[in-house]
Parts: sequence; C-alpha cells; structure tokens
Amino acid sequence: MKASTLLGLILFGLGCTTTPAGHNRQVAMEDFLFAPESLEVAVGDTVTWTNQGSYQHSTTSGQPGTPDGKWDSGLLGHGGAFAYVFTSAGNYHYYCQVHGALGMKGVISAK
Repeated sequence: MKASTLLGLILFGLGCTTTPAGHNRQVAMEDFLFAPESLEVAVGDTVTWTNQGSYQHSTTSGQPGTPDGKWDSGLLGHGGAFAYVFTSAGNYHYYCQVHGALGMKGVISAK
C-alpha cells in the first residue's frame, strides 16, 4: 500500500480530512514588466515568478522603494525563479528592486 493511501486511511479513521494542495500560478518577469501585472489567487496557492527577460529582476513585497518584508527574491538572472505561498487573504503589492521606478510592479489578490 502506498504511504499516501495509508496516511489517508489513518486520517479518515481519526475523523480528519485532508485538503488538496494549492495551485501553482505563474508570473513572468520580462524586460521592465510582470506578466500578468495583477493576479487573483486562492489562499494556499503558490505564485512562482520566473525571469524571462535579459536583465536581473526581483520580486519584492511592498511599494517601489518601500519593501514591507513579506518576501524578497533577491536579484534573479535569466531563468531564475522564486516561489511564495499566500497563506492569508489580502492584496499584496510587489515590485522589482531594480526597475520599480520604471513601473515594474504588480499586485496579487489572495481570496
């Protein structure tokens, strides 16, 4: 018997239920923009930002020049990726540390 099946039977026997894992949503970091710029996700979803551009980018929570400390990918080169799980409902603004002043920013709405 597979371990996951056994765990499910044990939890069922204890009166527990399991919840499916959240979905993984994608945001591309392109040259001077995030695509999509705004995204609605469910609480528990993971958003993965992937740098598809020529320049280094970050995804940093907060407003340009004012990080709020929720997450910071650091600088990612072409092909680099960063993932964050949204565990609470709300609107999460973010920007690129390097290009935020040029309008490279976005928002995730977790519901």
